[in-house]
Amino acid sequence: MNRWRIIGWSLGTVAAAAMAATLAVSLNTRTDPGNSEAHFHEWLHQNLEISPEQEELLMPFEMKFETDRQECRAKIEAAGTALAAAIRSSTNAKSPEVEAALQQLIAEQGELQRLTLEHFFAMKQHLSPEQGEKLLHWTHDSITDGHHR
Repeated sequence: MNRWRIIGWSLGTVAAAAMAATLAVSLNTRTDPGNSEAHFHEWLHQNLEISPEQEELLMPFEMKFETDRQECRAKIEAAGTALAAAIRSSTNAKSPEVEAALQQLIAEQGELQRLTLEHFFAMKQHLSPEQGEKLLHWTHDSITDGHHR
């Protein structure tokens, strides 16, 4: 009886971890990344009144960020897939393989956040003080609201 209870709990734990990994990967890939960037670009023009000169100055930053963002998203997706595989092959939610894969996923997600913040601060250098303040306010609200507007 004890043995079957342990097996049942182990299977339940692995199933729950697999569902969590699937959800994490799904949330990272479900939204169309292009929509959020297009929405942000539209927001810049509507709310910051970016001049043509500023747009020309910002374009290299935008292009570099887009390349870096795509690389990060690919790494996040790969890390999520690795976590799902570790969960599938593990008998314990806290196994070294699951923990390592989870930490890698968290690290890749953090890297994307770091790149995004660096991008915003680089852009801010080419904005007027009023525009920079609006950008930081939008960034603050996006973080505290849990999504981009």
